[in-house]
Amino acid sequence: MNFRPKHSLLKKRILLFISGLLLFGCVGIDDLSREDYRRGVLYTNNLSTETIAVMPMIGRGANRDYAKTAEAIFYKALTEMRQQTHLISPEEGRARIEASNLGPLLENLREETSFKRVAEERSVAELKKILGTRFLLQTELQQVEVAEGATQVRIQGRLWDIEMGDIIWEGTGESRGYLFLFFPRIPASFEKAAEVASRGLIKRLP
Repeated sequence: MNFRPKHSLLKKRILLFISGLLLFGCVGIDDLSREDYRRGVLYTNNLSTETIAVMPMIGRGANRDYAKTAEAIFYKALTEMRQQTHLISPEEGRARIEASNLGPLLENLREETSFKRVAEERSVAELKKILGTRFLLQTELQQVEVAEGATQVRIQGRLWDIEMGDIIWEGTGESRGYLFLFFPRIPASFEKAAEVASRGLIKRLP
């Protein structure tokens, strides 16, 4: 029996596979996400069916240029991963706030509210009236950077119980990724790194 044709076909497939790796590489993105804070008594059984208003994502300095794209990636992942939760989208939230002539409130939150500071309770109470929900999710794009050949993205999340006026959860969605090529090593795209960071943060939501 002659096995040469099969051997030749296998050899061609291996060569094609190696060529594909050389041309396209494969994406390697590490999920470094974590939970930073969780209130001792939390409504873990209720949050899945509660309404959560997702605020427009904050971005400061150079990160501001990426915030809109990151917001869209984060919200899409959130709708896919939390299908039982009723969500008020960032766009819907913007529209309600602007319709109530409270645009300056949104701007103040965007410009002044940092995850190193606590927002004024008055501002949070105003949002409860407008959005009609008890839970508010804030996000901030804190890092977009290429270092040592890898794209790094970090998103901070904070969940408010507006009714109680308390922060009940905080977490960090963080990713580090690049394309594995024999040479050179190329950073992963921002979009792919942002999706991993977003999903890592969402997984840790109560």
